[in-house]
Amino acid sequence: MTIRFFFCMLVLPLGIANAQGSPAPQATDPAAPVPAVNYRSVFSDLPTGVEAGREDWKKANNDVGRFTRGHPDILKSEQQATPAAPAARTDAAPPATAHPHKH
Repeated sequence: MTIRFFFCMLVLPLGIANAQGSPAPQATDPAAPVPAVNYRSVFSDLPTGVEAGREDWKKANNDVGRFTRGHPDILKSEQQATPAAPAARTDAAPPATAHPHKH
């Protein structure tokens, strides 16, 4: 029994060394094979057709340049372009009064 045990102890490391195959390529080896990198644009998943049409950038720049005071001029322009609000209803609730409770 002891001879079998010693024999197994001698042969076992040889079998393990053969099972490992060739050594893995080293990262420091310039000749090591490198897998190809697949390029995929980060913009490929963006939705397309969002814009109804393309506008001439010079015209767009001039249109924005009309608003010399910035946002207040844009709001004023939008208010003028919006149709007038419908007339107030006569059956509407009366306006709220001051709070009747004392604190």
